[in-house]
Formats: sequence, structure tokens, C-alpha cells
Amino acid sequence: LLFSVESSLFWWSAEKNEQLLQFWETYILIMETLEGNQIHVIKPVLPKLNSLYELAISGDKGSWLFHPSWHVCIYRRMFESENKTLTKEGILHFLELYETKHLPNSLGFSEFVIGPLMDALSESSLYSRTPGQSIGACPPLGMRLQKFLATYLALLPEEEKGSFLLKFIQKMTSRHWCAVPILFLSMALASIPACKVLGAEGLHALRDVLQCTMITHQILLRGAAQCYLLQTTMHLTDVEKVSFPEVSSFLLSLRPEESLRRDTLLWTELCSWLQVNDRCFRKSVTSDFERQETSSLCQYVHSLVGEYFNTPASERENCFMPDWFEAKLVSTMILLAADVEQMKNKYSGKSNIEWIELEAFLNPLLDVLMKLGSNAYIPTLKTDKSLQLLLKLLQTRWLKCSHTQDDEVLFFIWKSLVTPVESILEFVLRRLTTNELSTIDASVSACNLRAIALTQPKPSCFRHRGREYRSRRMQSCYLMMSVAMQRAGLLKVLEPKVKEQIRKVASMASLAAVCEIMHGKLEAHLESLPSLNALKKFISFSEFNEVLKKPSYIEEKTSLCEETTSQGWGKIVARYVHDQWICLCFVLNSCATLAQGYDETSVMSLSTVERAKEILQSALEALSILPSDQVLPVFDCMKILVPKLLDSSEALCIEAFDLAWKIISSLSNTQLIFWTNLKAFAQFIFDTKVLAVAASAKGQA
Repeated sequence: LLFSVESSLFWWSAEKNEQLLQFWETYILIMETLEGNQIHVIKPVLPKLNSLYELAISGDKGSWLFHPSWHVCIYRRMFESENKTLTKEGILHFLELYETKHLPNSLGFSEFVIGPLMDALSESSLYSRTPGQSIGACPPLGMRLQKFLATYLALLPEEEKGSFLLKFIQKMTSRHWCAVPILFLSMALASIPACKVLGAEGLHALRDVLQCTMITHQILLRGAAQCYLLQTTMHLTDVEKVSFPEVSSFLLSLRPEESLRRDTLLWTELCSWLQVNDRCFRKSVTSDFERQETSSLCQYVHSLVGEYFNTPASERENCFMPDWFEAKLVSTMILLAADVEQMKNKYSGKSNIEWIELEAFLNPLLDVLMKLGSNAYIPTLKTDKSLQLLLKLLQTRWLKCSHTQDDEVLFFIWKSLVTPVESILEFVLRRLTTNELSTIDASVSACNLRAIALTQPKPSCFRHRGREYRSRRMQSCYLMMSVAMQRAGLLKVLEPKVKEQIRKVASMASLAAVCEIMHGKLEAHLESLPSLNALKKFISFSEFNEVLKKPSYIEEKTSLCEETTSQGWGKIVARYVHDQWICLCFVLNSCATLAQGYDETSVMSLSTVERAKEILQSALEALSILPSDQVLPVFDCMKILVPKLLDSSEALCIEAFDLAWKIISSLSNTQLIFWTNLKAFAQFIFDTKVLAVAASAKGQA
């Protein structure tokens, strides 16, 4: 009797005696050879695996004569070998099978792929390129994996495809994975021809890969994998089974600085996907898309913005900072919806875009921002949320490579958001001069005027505001500077309680932000203002690298709002020191000498060289205590100081060069901050003044 069902593990038939005998002899030979664990002995035997498959499949019925688990045992033996070359040969042989042979469907093989095969694929060394392959070329295993996954999925019955892919993706979250295997698995998923097989559960699994598996991966590899997983989502998701909230939640797992940035082809591809499938997405329980003239995406974003600013009465005076996740979600979806609308208008041939939808998205934010300066009774939660959303929208400028003037969406956003800047300045002034600051997060966020600095673009549309507008803005900054210095000066003599430290951090953050705003924008008639002279004196008398006392347990217990203030205190102190150096850099750039304008009895009576030496020594100390992503203002100060000291303090300058290079060389795996730090390092190392002094010294020698 001939059994062809998979449940039959072993059988015998007199009619098939020769075929069965040949199968088992070949099988035993292969297994015995694998015991040797030597690749030069095993490799000549591997072709017999092909004949083993020919013997195991019934040619007339296209079904298995032998249970596939017998073949699985061979591959598992190869995968578990200590010899990685043998493991790689076994993987490549299995992947190639589906290119050369039409194998019957088997549940056992699907389980094998999800289990032992994926476990074996987790070894990074298997993905090495062959000799002669150029840098950036896909290694052989990566290419085989792409072909295999597409072929294998195509052979599966329609009802099994979704289940298989879901388990495949979930496997990518169920164990520790290095960056290289995840990259090539993601690439293989993205290469699968478009088909609607993943639902909400698949989207959640992909998000888990992004948020959990890849969290510690090397940045460039992680960014590439994110791109492939987004393409996987667009190719394989059944949009009728997912809603906009589920899609937006997934998109928030993609990091703009690493993958999903507005000036990329991937962003354009995503906009096109959203536009084509606009009316196909599953309606969420809370949605009410009834307006046929408005796209479903725009209606979702309208509701999202409304929910964002809808603050329950019980939470309005919550002293803790809202989660930044919401602001990032709303800003991302606003930009996506605006770009989709722009794409739609261009396809329809419209030349004059009215930006009705984008204006509607921004109106709730503008309403709150315009009232910040005059209305002291706006709920704290709403003010914090409005500033968070403002900052997230404006940070898009940092992630754009193309010229802002060419970006009509950002152009319209900036033109809208530049109006409430003075209201925000007045709001921050009020928070500095009153006792409204209660937590570190709230103070730093509320006083983070870098948001205002971001509203200083250079498109021609802002030039009509003229000198009067710019001067008024500068006057507001000077007033902010005076208040911040006053608060910081008073706090030096007070007992260092938690609340006082919070206000001190806020005051220094405000000073640093104002200095960033005014950097390079000073006009001749403004440089002699008392507030600028006061800033020079304030910074000159300040203690460099001043740190803040960590809140004690007793201090934290005094108020519920201060319950978590000591969490992350090191980051707060680092930011405080970083802000000090931003202010010092501004002073060094805006005045010829720190001693200018002070009497001989003051500490500023030190000679310029002596003072510069003291500051450079403090800079070296700062480099040793600041995290690598906050050393840029120190480098900028060193660029100013080193040329003055090369003649008199050459050893100190060399020490500065060495320490700076150690920081740069330690950042080779941190690309997001490596290039900006390297640029700042190169600017002060190869500064023309430094090279001139060095050339002069060499000539004298």
C-alpha cells in the first residue's frame, strides 16, 4: 500500500522496493557524512540532496511519498553545526530549492521556515559579501532570501499566506536579532509582490519590530530596515482591514531623522499610497466620515487635531508635561495630509492652491498661541500641548534638505506660525517672572525659545515686514534676556530648593535660546544696548560648568508635582551646562574681548590671553562631562579661543585638539551626531587663523 499523506512517517511497499531502497541509502549517506562536520568532505555529497527530493515526490500525483520531516532533519543537522560554512551551505541549498523545484505544499515546511531556518538566519556572519562584490552590493544570502520568500509565498494557498507572513514577522520580535539579519529579512519582505494579506495584527507586529527589536540597532542599518518595513506595509496591507489610527500609530514608529523624511521618495510613495486608498481604509469606531467632498484622511486629521486640544477638566491643571507622542502624531499627520492634498491638486492640474484644509488644521493651534500672551487663564495642559505641537511642526525645517522656498507646504506653515511669535514671547516672560513653573519638563519646554528661533526663515515673503518688525522682535528678545538674567542672578543667593533650581534651568534655557535667535542677526545700533552689555557681564562673572544640586528625597516628597523631578537629573544638568556654553559662545562672537568696558579692579581685568586660557581650560572640563550630542557650543568656543592661545599656550591647544578628536573618533557608530560634530571639529582645527599661526611657527623654526 502506498501512503502519500504527511502523517505517515515510515512505510514500505514491495512495488516501490528499488525506489525506497535508493532513498534510504542516500539519506543514510548524507546523515553519516554530516557527522564528520568537515565542509570539504560534505560539499561533494550535498548534490545528493537534490536526488533525495526527486525520490521523495510522486511524479504523477505531485505529493510527498516521504514525510518532509525527514528532509528537515538533514537541514537542522546542518544548521546546528559549529561550522558556520556548513550552516551557510545548508541555508543556501534550502533557499535554492524553491527556485529549481516545484515542491508540494507542506505545513511542516512552513513551521520549519518560521522556526529553525529563521533561527539560523539570525547569524550576522552569514551575510558577508563574496570577493569581488562592491561595497553596498547585496550579499548572496540576501539575494537568495528575497527570491525564496517571494516564491514560497506565491506557492502557498491564499488562505495560508496571511497566517504565514504574520508568524514570520512575529518571529522577528520573539528573539534577540542583530541589525544585519533584520535588514535583509526586511528587504526580503519588501521584495514580495504586492498582495493584500496583512491586517491590523500584521501592522501591530511590524510596529513591534520597529519599537522593540530594532531599538538598539546601529543607526544606518536601522534606518534602512525601517524603509523596507514601510514598503512592506504598503505592499502587503489589506487597507480594508486597517483604520487610519492604526496606520498613523505605525507611522509614528518610523524615525524621521533615519527614514521617513519629507524630502524623500519614500515619503512621496507613502503619500501616493494614502491618496489611492483614501476611501478604502476601515472606519474606526469613533470616526464619522460623512463629508464626501473632503478626503477621509483630512477628516481623520481634523478629528485628530480636535481631540488633541480637547483637554478634560480633570486634567487641565496637571502639573506634569504631556507625552510628546501626541504632538509628534498630530504634526506628522498634518504634514502627510497637506502633502497628499497638494499631490491631488497637482494631478488635477490646479495651479493656485488655496490650502483650505491645511489652514483648518492649523487654526486650533493658532487660536491658542495667539491668546498665550494675553490670557493667563488658559489651562496649563492646553498651553503645553500647543507649544509641543508648534515645536514639532517647526522642527520639520531641520529635516529638510531642499530649499524651504520650494516647499509650498512648509512655506504656508511658517507664514501662519510667524504671527503668534510675540504672543509666545510674552507668555514665556510671564512664566519666568511669576511662580508658574513647577516641573523641569514644563519649565524647559515653556521656555524653550528655540521654537521661536525656528520661525526665523529667510524666504522673500517675510522681507516685507521690514526693519521695524525685526527690531521689535529683537527688543522682545532683549527684554527676555534681561528678565532671565535677573531671575538667574536672584536664584544664586537663594537656598537651592527644587523649585528654585527649576527656575534656574528655565532662565538659562531662555538665555541660550535668545542668544541663538540673535546670533548673526545683530545690527550695529543694537550692539550697544544695556541688555547686551549686561549679558556680557553676567556671563563673564558666571561660574563655567556650574552644576545643579540633585533634589533630595525629602525635597521631592514635599509636592506631588515634584515627585519625579530627580528622574533624569543628569540630563537636566548636562543641558544646563550646554546652555551656559551657548551663551558664552554668543558673547565671544559679539565682543572683541571679554575685558572690554570693565574697571581694573574686577575679575575682568585679566588680560585677554589669560582670560582665554581660563575659558579654554573650562572647555576641556566641559568636554569631559557633557554627552557627545551636546558638545557643539564648546567646539564653537574653542574655534574662537585656540587661535589666540597657539603662541602662548601651545600645549593647552594640543590637549584641546586631542580631547576633541577622542570624542569624534568615539562616535563612529552614532551617525546622527557624528557628522555635525566632525564638521565643528574640522572648522576649528583647520581654521585659517590656526593654520596661519602654525605656518608662521613652522617658518620660524
